[in-house]
Amino acid sequence: MKSMIITRLTQIRSLGSSLLGMTLLLPASYFMLTLTARVFGAKGPYYFIAPSFLQSPFNLFAFHKAQFIVCTVLLATVFNLWAYQRRRHWLNAAIAFQGVLLLVLLFCYTLVQHIRYEN
Repeated sequence: MKSMIITRLTQIRSLGSSLLGMTLLLPASYFMLTLTARVFGAKGPYYFIAPSFLQSPFNLFAFHKAQFIVCTVLLATVFNLWAYQRRRHWLNAAIAFQGVLLLVLLFCYTLVQHIRYEN
């Protein structure tokens, strides 16, 4: 009986950390969705978010949409890697992997925009 309760608590903790990670990945996922929609012609949502990546490219303390997106992805990735090391749940690993992929894509996007508008 006691081991059954401990097993359920472990599953609930894993689910809680996974839900927090998914919630923290929402801003970056929404940005990637608007970027994809921009490729197919929808300009409105993209132009609402995208200019914030160029407002202050190297000022770490100017908090705007781009830094919020990057910080939430970084927080979700670190938190789920830490949770994965403690409990080894596959959903934490999947969220951490998605977070790393989103960070790489956001870095590439920012680099391309910086080079594009530098000249």
